[in-house]
Amino acid sequence: MKKWVISDVIVFSLFGGTIPVVAQDVKSERPNFVWFMTEDVSSYFLSIYNEGQFGAVTPHVEELARNGLVFNNAYSNAPVSSAARSTLITGCYAPRIGVHLHRKMEEVPMPEGLHMFPYYLRAAGYHTSNAAKTDYNCFLDKEAWDIVSGKIGAWRMRPDKDMPFFHVRTCAVTHESSLHFSEEKMHESHLATWLDSIYIHPNHPDTELFRYTYASFYNRISESDAELGRLIAMLEEDGELDNTFIFYFGDNGGALPGSKGYTTETGLRVPLVVYIPERWRDKLPLQVGTRVDGMVSFVDFGPTLLRLAGIDVPEGMDGIPFLGDDISLDNLNGRNEVFGYGDRFDELYAFNRTIRKGRFKYSRNFQPYHPKSLYAAYRYKQAAFREWKRLYVNGELNTVQSRFFLPQGAEELYDLSKDPYETNNLARQPMYKEILLEMRKALREFMVEKSDLGVFPECVWLEEGKNNPSLYGSRHRSSIRRYLDIADLELCDSENTAVRKKVRRALESEDPIERYWGATVCASWGDRAGFASLQLSRLLQNEVAYVASRAIVAMSRLQGKVLSDAMIGVWKRAEGIPEKLSVLNDMVFLRESFENCHFEFEQSNETQLFPCNEIEWRVKYLSEDF
Repeated sequence: MKKWVISDVIVFSLFGGTIPVVAQDVKSERPNFVWFMTEDVSSYFLSIYNEGQFGAVTPHVEELARNGLVFNNAYSNAPVSSAARSTLITGCYAPRIGVHLHRKMEEVPMPEGLHMFPYYLRAAGYHTSNAAKTDYNCFLDKEAWDIVSGKIGAWRMRPDKDMPFFHVRTCAVTHESSLHFSEEKMHESHLATWLDSIYIHPNHPDTELFRYTYASFYNRISESDAELGRLIAMLEEDGELDNTFIFYFGDNGGALPGSKGYTTETGLRVPLVVYIPERWRDKLPLQVGTRVDGMVSFVDFGPTLLRLAGIDVPEGMDGIPFLGDDISLDNLNGRNEVFGYGDRFDELYAFNRTIRKGRFKYSRNFQPYHPKSLYAAYRYKQAAFREWKRLYVNGELNTVQSRFFLPQGAEELYDLSKDPYETNNLARQPMYKEILLEMRKALREFMVEKSDLGVFPECVWLEEGKNNPSLYGSRHRSSIRRYLDIADLELCDSENTAVRKKVRRALESEDPIERYWGATVCASWGDRAGFASLQLSRLLQNEVAYVASRAIVAMSRLQGKVLSDAMIGVWKRAEGIPEKLSVLNDMVFLRESFENCHFEFEQSNETQLFPCNEIEWRVKYLSEDF
């Protein structure tokens, strides 16, 4: 067997930091942990989650399953990598601590007194290694790692072979960039996966290109499974397999169109298979080979490892352990609630929150007039994405396939037991009203309890609270409740006199964020917002750019025409990258919603003043002819 050599690592000395090291043999008392995280893979695309009828075949994952647990309802709390990974490594809900936006404009600190969870493992005598991706939106906690950027077997670098270890391996072969191929390539390549055996999800058109894209993705998943096999073989070679918990999971939803980046089930639900090592099977009240129906999410992963290692979960972490000596299958299956969040990914601003409770899933979309399809450069690098849009424009899609390109609406409600692909929105059906109201209330209470920073425009909380986002949120909890009160007016009857009065009051408020949410409500109502035309017209030249921009969206929808020159003026006076991006996002919406909408940017290329890929992508797109 070829000897494994590890090189090009960044090592932080175990003895050079301030972390107390437990000087005792803990190998017999504490297990090892390995996370094998494969990028952009949803459980919807694995055969093991589809009764073997369709999806990628993963024999090594299936072998882990026979000797461990399969979680049928495991979730990434966020549908895109940096927000998801930040949740994982902190054990905290990302919108509470300011790490919910992808990509970060600025790194923010951890909440005061709290570390990334590997810190606590390392302090207890564990060797901690990462191979090789971090992608966190908070400052890297170097004291949490012995090796930050290593290779697949970086645990072999620990100074004492009796030290227990925690190792993270990110497999990038499945990343969405692997699907950035040209349509020409489709006719040049041979795929091991038979194209005619592919099951096309109902929201996608059944075309040759989509079949090829599915097959390409399945093959990539199989490649990641082979890498998992190599990692398992290394553990076995080292004599560590019978003492190592292996967690196999995806870092967020799948790479296929409409999955990654979106708070759909295919964007949030991930595979999770946990191998239970031989030495620890009699210590857990669970039988290997069991499938777990209870709901777990990324916020729970760190606390779970701490629990298994016998370490107290620090105060300030939001997650709840899902494995331990007193956690039975009945206990696990009793976990019936999980939350999700979607915010800015790259240059596209979204603000979506979800709650899954039992068989129902509720989504609150705070920009309901937006289609999920709003242009984002990286998404549309995928040929299948572009074809999907082209077929929609040409009127060649059915109702289910077209929904991605229509306004998403303020609320969505799905019975996932009958509708796993979210094709039938029950939010407006009278027989589900009680469930809708219950889940709406639960989600809102959760957002207030966690001081959800998504309620603030990014430019506001970054400017005022980036040095301590969690403290900023908790101090402004009453403001968050007030802003949600305004935002939720879009759920009310636009003809109601009291509701209209509240909207006008928001538009006339001294608080720019109240004005912003008042304008957003009007934008969602479109031509039903005529009662507020006077207040909106006064906001068109508002000194706060993000307010004026949203007022222009509302007036454009009300009048049926775009105020292009006014929007260009707002873009010019917007300050800083986040506010510039917010305005550009509104401009993209208007351009995609109105025929003959065009924005004239100055030839001097103002983007040079704000060097940012996201701004360049937006300006380039808006400057192109359709």
